[in-house]
Amino acid sequence: MNLIAVLISVFLIQPQDTIPPVQPDTLSRSMPDTVQQVQPAFPDTLNAAFPDTLNPAFADTLNADSEPEEEPLEPIIFWTYTSPPAFRTAETDSTIRWINMVNFFERYHDEKGVITYRMGTTGRLDALELHAFETRHMQLEMEGLRLNDPLTGNMNWNRLPTQKIYMFREDAYGTAYRSRVRLKDYYLTKPRTYLNFDESKYNYRNLDFVFTQNVRQHTNLELSFWDRRDGIGYPRSDLEGRQAAALLYHQINPLWMVKAGYLNNAIDRRESFGYSVSDPAFFAFNRFTETPNQPGAESNSTSSDIWLQVHHRGRPDEEVSTELGLHYQTDKWSLSYTADTVSTVFNRAEIYARKQLRTGDFQLEGTGRAYYLFETEKQNLSDSSWLGWRFDMDASQRIFSRLALYLNGSLETLGEAGNTGELSGRLTLTPFRGTELSVYGGLLSKAPDLQALYWQADDFSGNSGLNDEESISIGGELKTGLLGRFSFGLRGDWRETNSAVFVDPSGQFVNADLYRMLSATVWAGLNTRIFEGEVSATLKQYLSDSQSPVNTLIGSAGERSLLKGHLYWKNYVFNRAAFVTAGISGLFSPNAYRTAEYLVPLNRWQHATHINRFQGGGTNTFFNPSYYRADLDVSARIRWFMLLLKWENIFDRMNQAGYFETTGYPMPERRFMLGLRILFTN
Repeated sequence: MNLIAVLISVFLIQPQDTIPPVQPDTLSRSMPDTVQQVQPAFPDTLNAAFPDTLNPAFADTLNADSEPEEEPLEPIIFWTYTSPPAFRTAETDSTIRWINMVNFFERYHDEKGVITYRMGTTGRLDALELHAFETRHMQLEMEGLRLNDPLTGNMNWNRLPTQKIYMFREDAYGTAYRSRVRLKDYYLTKPRTYLNFDESKYNYRNLDFVFTQNVRQHTNLELSFWDRRDGIGYPRSDLEGRQAAALLYHQINPLWMVKAGYLNNAIDRRESFGYSVSDPAFFAFNRFTETPNQPGAESNSTSSDIWLQVHHRGRPDEEVSTELGLHYQTDKWSLSYTADTVSTVFNRAEIYARKQLRTGDFQLEGTGRAYYLFETEKQNLSDSSWLGWRFDMDASQRIFSRLALYLNGSLETLGEAGNTGELSGRLTLTPFRGTELSVYGGLLSKAPDLQALYWQADDFSGNSGLNDEESISIGGELKTGLLGRFSFGLRGDWRETNSAVFVDPSGQFVNADLYRMLSATVWAGLNTRIFEGEVSATLKQYLSDSQSPVNTLIGSAGERSLLKGHLYWKNYVFNRAAFVTAGISGLFSPNAYRTAEYLVPLNRWQHATHINRFQGGGTNTFFNPSYYRADLDVSARIRWFMLLLKWENIFDRMNQAGYFETTGYPMPERRFMLGLRILFTN
């Protein structure tokens, strides 16, 4: 905390303007010839025998008429990117900066319609259910690069540089959840340095250092390093990670720009495989006595993303319409535990292109990728190379002034691993201002992931005879506002899935029989000049008539419901010298249900089947009991300095000893978290 005291003492000093006043030009516009005008104080030691070496025939080079004039700087018009059809802007850097959040996955904890399955420490591969989407139905893209795990297809939020995010957009309709991230661009003549620091007990610490400068008027360079670690006091819960990045972009001319980037992530985790639980309702949540199911397991995840792209716009005042790029990505994962040691190393080389067209009320976007994926470890997969391509199409058309249609489709081929296709649509009606009614649906045919087809290990084995998953979904949503301050909404989703890939209790990859998922969410919101809040209720239910081992677990998983809410006060204080937000957020899960299951030796999730298989064979009655949680947040911004304070799980040990989101993985007890966001502009 000595570092924090020094930083605070420095920033309490009255800040001075770092931009000095313009100084007058020291060169006179018509400077007289110094050879003729300056009279020496001492006699000239040069006599007539030595002629002057300055020939009068040569004019003085300091003459005002020959002085070169400074060329005016060419104005740089910001490069902007249009929102793709059907996508909405969910977060920006302006909203993220007020949240004490180091992993972007944490934003979903307070989102309506979401049930999260976290494992206690930030930096693990967590899962969620969003409306009727399961983890395997979700896609993540950053600057045109896909960040889904090439082995399992699951999203990996740990690869995102949270503090660099400029805009996060999502499409949560249809059969696949799609999200895109744009990173910040800087248009500055002066260098900037950012320091982000977070600290709490039990080894929770994050230090992010960013430096950016225009090396030339048209060229910007950004360098950063992020050290992150977390722990909750339980044995085998600690992890340490780091992220290094170098970003460069150069404007060739007002219509063309080159972007290049390198992003490297590495996380070392101690793995517990969950903790020994006889009955979740009577788990003591005592960090001194709880026993991990694996006493010496460790894992490592390392990834690199390299990209070189060319962006084009039709006119300087238009948005970018064309992107072309070369991408190279690596993804390494390894795990060592008592029964086995597994490891994979994937490399992906990709050619990427994206084009957007807009004519009146019609908008079209097409994205194409051709790539070569190969695995170099050749230890746990029976195949090692695949040639693939993917094409995505998004379109929107306003039919009438109050009626709009959105369509999206995709098709992907990955060699002998199979084909994946999706087609979804949404129709929106705006009967009057502030009210929107949407109906949507889609079809999905999804090939099994590479792990399900080719995995070879002691505890789990792949199945090359798996069928494609077939899924259909439909839903509707109504949103309305009142007096510009209140908002109300409800949403319902129904999804039917057949032949989804699961791991059965014996460790074999199988196709599950047909099952259904129902999801319903209602909410009410408040947004005024000084208050902002929302309350929501979510209900989800899995249904299955099949008596197969996997479907029996799915059908008996229980009804899962969640109540969420937050209320924040926001206003200027100290004569508008600072802006402060303060408030409380919380959730309550009233029902017991079977949570999603993290299969550590596979680094994958599957939903509604948690049987605690790593503790003596498990039990089919492993239900997570009711739980609640509340957090208190205070954020203050004073010019270039931000202070983030958070009291997490403030009602801990009040009527509950602790709680699980994923059964067997305790969530953090009550703790205070301090965050600093500091900008140096000189």
